[in-house]
Amino acid sequence: MAIHSIFHINLNCRNFDTSLAFYKALGFSVEMEFPENGHPAVAQGLGVGDHLVKGALLKLGDDQNAARLDLLEWIKPRNTAASPLTLSDPGLVRIALSSDQFETDLAKIRELGAELISEPLYRPTPEGDKPFFVCFRDPDGNVLELVNRARA
Repeated sequence: MAIHSIFHINLNCRNFDTSLAFYKALGFSVEMEFPENGHPAVAQGLGVGDHLVKGALLKLGDDQNAARLDLLEWIKPRNTAASPLTLSDPGLVRIALSSDQFETDLAKIRELGAELISEPLYRPTPEGDKPFFVCFRDPDGNVLELVNRARA
């Protein structure tokens, strides 16, 4: 097989503008906006038929191979009854983001009013306790994880 990376992860939201502002605050930028009136190729490829969607393809960083986030608010068909998955449910339940400025980014996440699932986990090292990770929720209750990780 020639699969070499994740291109994008789709994340549906209840309010595109609210979610877009949240993800932009985390450092994502809009790479491509999607036409709200739908597109025949999307209707066929996703099997959704006649549709209206508000969304954009978001990119994190400047690397051309960076994974993208396909952020969508479905206007038609619309499902508002969906509830967020828990961390032990089957399926996609958490997206982990790397940070080399963990404490600064954690402060920003707190400023955004994101719900922390727990306080950050620190691990002991010979140099003292170092931040490890923390999980938090986006405006729709989806779980994101901030991982303390140096850039490659």
